[in-house]
Amino acid sequence: MKTRLVLPITLGVALALALVGGSTLLWRFFVLAVVVLLPSYLWPRIAIRGIAGRSGEIPELGQVGSGFEEEFTLNNHGRLPTPLVEAREATDLPGYENAAAFSLASRGQQTWRTRVHFRRRGRYTLGALDVKMADPLGIFPAGRRLGEPQEVLVYPATLELPHFQALPRLEPGMNRRRWLASETGPGASRVREYTSGDSLRHIHWPTTAHTGELMVKEFDPDRASYAFKNIWIVPDMSRGACLGEGDETTVEYSITIAASLAKKYLDGGKYVGMVAAGEPPCLFLPATGEHQLAQMLKALALMKASGEQPIADLLADEADRFDEGSSLIVIMPSHRPAITATLRRIVDRGGVVGVILLDSESFGGPADTAGAGADRIARSLGAYGIQAYIVRRGDRLAEALDSRHVARRQHLQGVTAG
Repeated sequence: MKTRLVLPITLGVALALALVGGSTLLWRFFVLAVVVLLPSYLWPRIAIRGIAGRSGEIPELGQVGSGFEEEFTLNNHGRLPTPLVEAREATDLPGYENAAAFSLASRGQQTWRTRVHFRRRGRYTLGALDVKMADPLGIFPAGRRLGEPQEVLVYPATLELPHFQALPRLEPGMNRRRWLASETGPGASRVREYTSGDSLRHIHWPTTAHTGELMVKEFDPDRASYAFKNIWIVPDMSRGACLGEGDETTVEYSITIAASLAKKYLDGGKYVGMVAAGEPPCLFLPATGEHQLAQMLKALALMKASGEQPIADLLADEADRFDEGSSLIVIMPSHRPAITATLRRIVDRGGVVGVILLDSESFGGPADTAGAGADRIARSLGAYGIQAYIVRRGDRLAEALDSRHVARRQHLQGVTAG
């Protein structure tokens, strides 16, 4: 911009001095400057009008971890050659840049390809090119935009979670006291002494009064009760739930987990619903099929953790939806307000609850001075028969959400406590 201002001022001053003083040298300088600069100014502006460009087909949908090959073609329909063309794609896709520089002969053509990788969920634009052309002196560049931007919606990644289950897993050699009431048969088969981790709802009061020791009912597992009527997924998308930076945030982990669980259960023919107080808020009543999955993935792709309603209030307001026979999976950072009381009420009504705790401290949150953070909360939830998983930043989700590992950890904690 400064060059554009200096040149006309300089030429104006030279012309004025030449007219006033009659200097032959200044006249020659003025004429030479005009002869050289005028073509340099006009050349790129005329030549760029003859440039046309197009992009190849761009998909409307993508998914984190996938990609496609994008092709661009520029044609010079004009008679003037272009010594230097710079083309840069106008896109807001994170981690992606497409730029090229080349010369185009008269009636010439240039084609190039680039690989697009989807690294983050959301809606982005691709396909338009900002083309800039410089004159031989590089003083008067000209530019224009070619093509129309095209939108692509990027779904969150969906990972295989083959060993996740909201219910505690009965491992060989483990005591059946780890089973929830919803995993039990229609009646108690025996009574035994109370141990840490047993549900208080299973206490057998007549035997307790007779022996003076807490005694609980023990059930034989009824596999038929595994066929839950509905599965609800509830990610915490309220304001303040996000910790971390870039893709390594509690929100991005929550979205990936929610999407993966939705696919896992919908692919298995289950009825899956989802509720989240994000921005925008969403409510999907339990349904099955590919359409339900597509709608959930679309909502998760665009969701932001800026909702005003805390997760505890959301669960309390929606508690009537989580009726008997429903399985509720809550995904939340460990630093959020305690929701144990709300979850206990859902369990008391016959629902099955699993909680996935994102260890806030590992995502850069404040250290928990009251105890062991996520581990402490997991033990507290386990005491009420609520299955709790802990996910830390950098964990492999398939391993962190493996019910076999959680069962072994709880078993070792029980042995240690004993």
